[in-house]
Formats: sequence, structure tokens, C-alpha cells
Amino acid sequence: MFNQLTDKFQNIFKILRSQSRITEENINTAIREIKRALIDADVSLRAIKTFTNKVHTKALGQEVLKGISPEQQFIKIVSDELTALLTPADDRGIQSSVSTGVILMLGLQGAGKTTTCAKLAKLLKKKGKNPLLVPLDLKRPAAIEQLKILGEQAGVEIYNVTTSVETSREAFLLAQHAINYAKHNNHDVIILDSAGRLQIDTEMMAELLLIDQIIQPAEKLLVIDSMIGQEAANIAAAFNTQIGITGIILTKLDGDARGGAALSVVEEIQKPIKLISMGEKSDDLQEFYPERMAGRILGMGDVLTLVEQAQEKIQEDEAEALQQSLSADFNFESFLQMQGTMSKFGNFSNIFNMMGMQGMLGQFGVNLNRETQEKMLSEGEVKMKKFKSAIESMTKEERIKPRILTPGRIRRIARGSGQKERDIDKLVNEFNKMKKVMDNIKPLMGMMQGDNMSQDLFKSLNPNKPPGLQGRNTAAGRLYKGFKPKKNK
Repeated sequence: MFNQLTDKFQNIFKILRSQSRITEENINTAIREIKRALIDADVSLRAIKTFTNKVHTKALGQEVLKGISPEQQFIKIVSDELTALLTPADDRGIQSSVSTGVILMLGLQGAGKTTTCAKLAKLLKKKGKNPLLVPLDLKRPAAIEQLKILGEQAGVEIYNVTTSVETSREAFLLAQHAINYAKHNNHDVIILDSAGRLQIDTEMMAELLLIDQIIQPAEKLLVIDSMIGQEAANIAAAFNTQIGITGIILTKLDGDARGGAALSVVEEIQKPIKLISMGEKSDDLQEFYPERMAGRILGMGDVLTLVEQAQEKIQEDEAEALQQSLSADFNFESFLQMQGTMSKFGNFSNIFNMMGMQGMLGQFGVNLNRETQEKMLSEGEVKMKKFKSAIESMTKEERIKPRILTPGRIRRIARGSGQKERDIDKLVNEFNKMKKVMDNIKPLMGMMQGDNMSQDLFKSLNPNKPPGLQGRNTAAGRLYKGFKPKKNK
């Protein structure tokens, strides 16, 4: 996501890396490059002008704080203004979550509106709501059937339109029937999947206005394909002018290498982006946080979202078992367990970016271009898959006791995993190096048992329990506060 923009920002920050202080000359150079980067990212001119003017004003005359480099100070300014750009002026510092009640979903065909309806229903169901999906697109072929299939996959009820359609082809009457049904069947959220078009037209807007005036939904969420760039701002402006939307859902954001839509749409209509879709799976809809998105764009990562994903995906007993396994004798079994847990976060590239490794390495003068980074991470994934295949070809005893691997056993493992003996030898040698590192860490873990501060630090590395630092005003405390993996039911 936003790879092109992230790479360009990293190159821009290099301008200030060797500077002793912020000056008008180096700031002007950086601002000029930022404008070029945003134009290439297909950001609207209005958004570019607003953003660069504010960065320029704040950066000039700023005195570099003691212990902070000009580059770090500039990154902070850019991050703050990116966050502001992604936050409506009347909503600064407030997270706009989706209201319950009746939610009217708006958007053009191809934006992923119907799919997003099902994703939203599943997200709300996880939060303890009882949503009802209502198909209002009575003209597009198979629109009702599509929502029905998606709703069943998400485990959400879909309103049966058969009787209503026989009596009326009016979408607002169908919506009224569905709301009455929801009231009598304990549904606290009604999601209306309205009709879309290939482009904005009078007939569609008239239908949506009628639904809006009669139903008066609590939310009117506009679904926009992020791949269309700054055109998203024009579409949002048209819907907002005629209907008055309450928020935006950006879809296909995982495939957007530029970022033009996200950085243009809020500035254009001053309405919040409430949700973003990061994949094709039914649970790939996430709440939007401007400050986290700014971190991703600047290559600083999004560790908070990574922690939330861990909370969602790692069971408590799984985290407990992994902790015990790693604290005992490190072997192939514990390595396989660790790899299985890590795989739940996606590929190496996703973890690398979410942890902000590119920006972190840049602070130390290590600069990986995108091609080198992806190649390195891809090779790492291939190696891990080979390692897993080899371990799965071992006996239980061999996994627990790596020292018993003889040439004969290695030969059998190679045949079982479809690899060559030298590949297995190489993997075993790399594992032994990893084992030495783990063994060297153990004495440090033992020392931590008698030191409260050290225990707090150690617990912060253990996702199974919140750290003792949580009560202090520290980054670690804020990051891990209240984090607990969910328990198995």
C-alpha cells in the first residue's frame, strides 16, 4: 500500500539527514520534492497546496530540539500535517466510528459496495450487533443473489425481498418493509445496499434522495474505489452535495501503490474516512485511524494495528504455549510453532512495513530500495517454506532433539521434503546459529525475574499479557495497554 509514495518520502528525508539544522534552503528543496511526489501519487491540487503550505510554514523557523536531528524534526512535522490532512477540520482528534441504526451504503458500480456491505455486517457482528442486510438494487442482474451469497458467508441474515418486490418495485418501500421486519426480529443494525451506476445520473440520485428523506438513515457511507486516485474527490463531492454523506469507506486500499484517493477525498468534502478495505476476505475491513495511516505512508509503520491483529488472531492458549516453548529448550518444534504464529500476520513484506522497518533502518543510514527489500523478503519467505517442509518430514523425536540428526536421517528428511541433502545441511546450520542466539537470551530472561523494570520490559515482548509499564505514560504502556489475545470458546 502506497509503496511509491513511501519510497519517495524516504528519499526526501535524506535531504535533511546530513544537515545540522533546518534552513529555508533545505526546506524549500524538500517541499519541492514533496509536491512532485504528491503529483505523481495522483493527489488533488487542492490537497497538495493545503498540505505543503502548512508543512512549509511549520518547518521554517523551527529550532531543532536537543538530541533530535533536522530529519527527525521534519518527519514529525510532515507526520502531523498528513494526519491533519486525513482528518476533517471539525473532527480533529476524534475517531469517527460507524453509528448503529440504519446505514445507507452509497457508491458507483465497481467500487465494491455490495461486498463492503457484507464485510461491514460481519465487523458489526463481531462487536456484538445483530445486523440485517437489505438489497435495494432491484435493477442490476444478480445483485440480490450476490448479497445473499456474501451475507451467508459472513453469517449474517439477509432480508427476503420476494414478497416486497411482488408488491412494489420502489426501493424506499422495500427499505420500510425491511426496517419493520428488523424491529420485530431484534436486529439493531440495518445495512441498506443501494443501487449504483457506472456514473452519477439523475435517476440514481432521485432514488437515493427519496430513500434518504423517508428513511432518514443514521449513516450515509460512500464506498469509493481507492484505485481511481484524485477522481475519488470529485465523486465524493457530487454525492455529498446532493445527498450529504456522513463518512467514506475506501476499498482496494491494499492494491493502491499511490495514495491519491486517501489524500484527496477528506480535504475535498471534510468528511471522515471511517473504514478501509485491505483485501478480498470478509474480515479485511478495518477502522480508519489518520495517525496510523500517516505512519504507513511515511514508512514509520503501524504497530498498533499489528498489535490489534495479534489480539484478534492469536488465541490465549496458543500464546501461552509459544511462550513456554521459547523459554524451554529451543528446537525445531518450537521454531515451527513460532512460524505458524507469525504466518497469521500475512507475508514478510506486510510485517516489515507494519513494523516500520524501512523508516527505522533509514534513521541508521541503511536504505533499501523497494526492489531490494521485496527480493530480500521474498527469499526469506522461500527459505522459511523450505524449513517448514523439512521439519514436517522429521519424526517427533528429531524435532525435539536436533542433535540426533545423523547423515542418514538428513538423507531421509531430504527425500521426504523433496529437497537436496545440502539444502537440509544448510538449514540445520542456520537453525543452530538461531539456537545459539536464543540460548544467549535465556540468561537475560533469568536476570529479569528479580528486577521489576526488567520484568515489565520482558512482559511487553509477550503478547499474552499487558506489560507492567501500562500504568506509566510511556510509548510501550500506551501501545500494549489492555492487550490480551482472545480466549478459545
